[in-house]
Amino acid sequence: MNPQHGTRQTNMPGPETDKPLRMVPGAGEHTDADGVLRTFTDPGATVARAPTAREAIARFLTARSNDLGTGPLDLRETDTAEGAATLRVRYQQYHRDLPVLGATVQAVADVQQSGVVQVDHRAELDVSQAPDPAAARPLDDVTPAALAPFRDGFEAAVVIRDELGYLRDASRPPLPEADYPTASVALLGQGRAPDGELHLVHDLLVETTGPFEHFRVVVDAVSGTLLFLTLASKYVTAQLRVFVPDPVTESGDGSLHGGSGVAALDALCHDVQAEIAPADGGRFHLDGDWFACRDWDPPPFPQPEEAVPSFRYPPFPADRAFLSANAYYWLDSFARYLRGLGNATLNAHMVKVEVDAQAWNGQDQSSWHGTLTPPRIRFGEGGAPDAGDLGVIAHEYMHGVFEFLGAQHGGSVSYEHSLCDAVPVIYRDRFDPLGHRRTETFPFDNNPTDQWSTERRLDRTERFDDLGFDGYGFNLRNSMLGSALWRCYLGMGGDSPDPAVREAAADAIIRTALEMLLIVPDDDSQEAAHAVSMAEGCIMADAALTGGLYGKVMDQAFVDQGLWPPRPVDVWIGDSDTDLGALPSGEPSWSSPDIWVRHHGPAGGDDPELGHEPPVNGQPNHLYVRVHNRGSQAAAAGAFQVEAFRCDPGTGMIWPTHFRSLGTLLVDQSIPAGGAVRVGPFVWTPQTAGQECLVAVVHGAPDPAVTATLNGPVPHGRLVRFDNNVGQRNVAPQQAMPGGRTHMTITLRGAPDATRGIWRLDASALPDDSRVSLRTPSRLTRDAELTGLTVTDVDPEHTTVEMAGGGTATIDGFALEPDDRVTADVTIHLSHRAEHLRSYPFVATQYQDGVHAGRLTIPVTAVGEPDDHGLRSG
Repeated sequence: MNPQHGTRQTNMPGPETDKPLRMVPGAGEHTDADGVLRTFTDPGATVARAPTAREAIARFLTARSNDLGTGPLDLRETDTAEGAATLRVRYQQYHRDLPVLGATVQAVADVQQSGVVQVDHRAELDVSQAPDPAAARPLDDVTPAALAPFRDGFEAAVVIRDELGYLRDASRPPLPEADYPTASVALLGQGRAPDGELHLVHDLLVETTGPFEHFRVVVDAVSGTLLFLTLASKYVTAQLRVFVPDPVTESGDGSLHGGSGVAALDALCHDVQAEIAPADGGRFHLDGDWFACRDWDPPPFPQPEEAVPSFRYPPFPADRAFLSANAYYWLDSFARYLRGLGNATLNAHMVKVEVDAQAWNGQDQSSWHGTLTPPRIRFGEGGAPDAGDLGVIAHEYMHGVFEFLGAQHGGSVSYEHSLCDAVPVIYRDRFDPLGHRRTETFPFDNNPTDQWSTERRLDRTERFDDLGFDGYGFNLRNSMLGSALWRCYLGMGGDSPDPAVREAAADAIIRTALEMLLIVPDDDSQEAAHAVSMAEGCIMADAALTGGLYGKVMDQAFVDQGLWPPRPVDVWIGDSDTDLGALPSGEPSWSSPDIWVRHHGPAGGDDPELGHEPPVNGQPNHLYVRVHNRGSQAAAAGAFQVEAFRCDPGTGMIWPTHFRSLGTLLVDQSIPAGGAVRVGPFVWTPQTAGQECLVAVVHGAPDPAVTATLNGPVPHGRLVRFDNNVGQRNVAPQQAMPGGRTHMTITLRGAPDATRGIWRLDASALPDDSRVSLRTPSRLTRDAELTGLTVTDVDPEHTTVEMAGGGTATIDGFALEPDDRVTADVTIHLSHRAEHLRSYPFVATQYQDGVHAGRLTIPVTAVGEPDDHGLRSG
């Protein structure tokens, strides 16, 4: 065992002891044209060490003062900050007791190593031409020049802060590309060009009203000339108190309603943050980039304003202001979320909306008003107040999304409501970790006490091809299409127990729905054909966005809701012994019985139907694929082809990057409805010690495979799960004697982008006195959190960890670079108690940024007893 195991590694210098380790490209010393040391970087903290981090900084600045040129300077410590592992000390330069603005020296040290890691030197070495402070004009003399830029466009402007100091006039703040709401490009461009001289300046803070804003204004203190101005204020982070996402969803308690009482509802309030504008006249309001709370509809209720940016109120009915905070937070959060999905049209046309959360004269109503400028949303307070339910809040804004996208689909009485219901429910699901009341459109507002509809749900079983469809009302028809969209979401990953997978699925279906609205023609009909056009538009939108990755899953969801019949020809390759071509496939989806290998081909008299044989390294093997047809019509001979692929076993495999074709064969037989045919053999010579990951794809015009249309690389597991035309066999058989051991190599692969990884190891099927040993590159475990694992050995390149049978373990938090490969050697020490011919699977699963990236199963089969083979365990 490495003697340093269990203690923090001390960074050691390289062979040239006076030079920093080049852990970053900029490591080392950098001087300016005059030879002055301006930056020093030593990320390993190997050069400038001392007993403490602070002493290391002090020693460095003293020892290198000649190189830094700081000996004669007046440097004063003004700021010290210590993080989890570093100490930062900042020094401000002064001249004649006035600060030299922007002239600082900052030094950072590694606390654990007690060594300097970086010095940044921006002090002014030549201050010989600095004006005498006595030459400075008083503030009153320079104020007119400072306020002159604000005479037009503002009601008033006043100086609220002044600092006299020196400034090297060498640059200007960058100008925005477009006007800010309170500051035009022309205003921010006022002043004079920099001259590079050291000026004595008044550094002012100016406050304006009408509109309210803060500006930094710099005026030459000697001449009184305006040098430049810049916007000083930023949008404020405000504290709000809201439901997350609503009382019924969070608690699962359907008995909660608007009159449940303050105590019950207050327990379900949470502190959150949102961006609002700076204070106006010293008061903060619920007013930001995209929404402003305004009182414009009866009953009168002045909107909340606070002296500090905190809008924390007890819930309605104790304080009606709570409704404003709740509506503002969720509208702002939802709108920003939608903007992040990258729909250029939506983002370009989205405008600011005024919101009245106490409207409709207290009735139980809500509405979007797009004919007003600016648009308005009003929420009623009847029953459970509408502004207390995320579903209602986001529903009304979705009407605005339709208008922003230029899509007209009948408003409240046609299928526009389907998306206005479904999209908020899918968005809300990320805030519902316990899965309470997932398919209820408005869990709080439409509670059993105040229930106003039994139809507005997303688990409707009614179908568009029902004989009674003509008698269905518009609310039910909307909910039927909404239910189909919910099915799409579940199929795309919304059924996963992994929150990251569910969020990715929500992003995908909502992005698809927005894109669909740019594709489908306007329609205000309540007929099924309108719903069909929107469903088809979703699949076309997916084809444009992903190349059709989710198209088969959505097709199945729409078939299940009766929007159209199943495809006449539906070819498939099984994903497991229980799979019958379902979309999406369940788990396991990597053990296809329809892909198998034989050592010898039919020319030698071998019968392919005798089943799978583990591939043999270094000699020709023969791969077969069985293709089924679950359609109602036969697949014509010659209409399909099958292509087989191989990949080294491992996880994180990307399609098509990591796969190599074994060839393509035409399906020269007709595949009857409900029947199957065998295709093959594909002949290849494996070179991976008897272990192969095999993928087969059947493709043809009547039922195209997603691989034929994809517009970019994707994790290969998505193909198998989302397209029944794709099958995978990813099992590496290993044999071991009870008390013996077996060994294999597993490769963890990086994604197209850098990722944070988790490796979950499941040995629960092995007897508890079995052991699993993994030898990995140390970079996999160095910064990761190990659970269920014991470190048994460490050398400069590798770390060995061990886990017991009967349990699970994780390596959480390792980094993989784009297209990275990390190889781990796995040794399984099988228990003496293992039963002859019983299979004991060991499962390794990789996650990338929380998303499942692949799983490898190693079924270790116990063969005989140690004495049967003349062996003893040791």
